[in-house]
Amino acid sequence: MMTRSRPPGQILGAGLLLTVLAALAPAGLTHRAVPAWSWGAWGLAFASGVMAFRLAGSTPPQLLRRLSWLLPFVLVLAVPAALLAPPGRRLATAAALAARALGATTAAAGVAFLLGPLGLVRGARALGVPARLVDVLEAALCSLVSMLEQARAMLRAREARRTTFGPWGSLLLEPGSTVRGFGRFAGALLLRTLERAEALERARLARGADLQ
Repeated sequence: MMTRSRPPGQILGAGLLLTVLAALAPAGLTHRAVPAWSWGAWGLAFASGVMAFRLAGSTPPQLLRRLSWLLPFVLVLAVPAALLAPPGRRLATAAALAARALGATTAAAGVAFLLGPLGLVRGARALGVPARLVDVLEAALCSLVSMLEQARAMLRAREARRTTFGPWGSLLLEPGSTVRGFGRFAGALLLRTLERAEALERARLARGADLQ
C-alpha cells in the first residue's frame, strides 16, 4: 500500500510497475478472449491510482473531476485500436481497451499527483536513473509547473475582467473573436513561461547546479 511515509523511490517504483502491468495486459486484440487476470490487473491499477489521489488530499468531487480529465486520453487510446479487433468482438475489445487505458493512466497520474515534482525527481534518483536523465526530468517538470502557474494566474486575471463566466458562451456567439482570443492567450502564456523558465535556469546555475 502506498503511503506518504514510504520513500519516493518505492512509491514511484510500485506505480511504474502497476502502470506497465496494466498497459501490457492482453485486451483481446487477437482472436483470444480477454484473460481474467487482465481485468484484475486493470482493477488493481485503477484502485491504486484512486488511493494515491486520496492520499494526496483529493476530495471525492476533486477525484471525479481529475478522473474525468483522463477520459479523453482513454478514448483516444481505446477507440481507434478497437477497430483492429476481429469482427463481432470490437465492442468487447473496446471496453477492455478502455479499462486498460483507464487503469494505466489512473495509476500513473495518481502516483505523479501523490509525489509531486520534487518527489518524482527524488524517486527517479532513488531508482538509479542516470543523472543526466534526472536533470532533464527536473527541468521538464519545472517548466511544466511554471506553465501551469502562469496559466492559472492569467485565467484568474481574465475572469476578473469579464462580465460573464466561462468562454463557451462567447465561443457560440462570436467564434472568430473567441478563437483569436485563445490564440493570443496561448502566445502570451508561451512567452511568460519561457521567461519564467529562463529565470529559474539562471537561478539554478547561480546555485552551482552544474558543478561536479
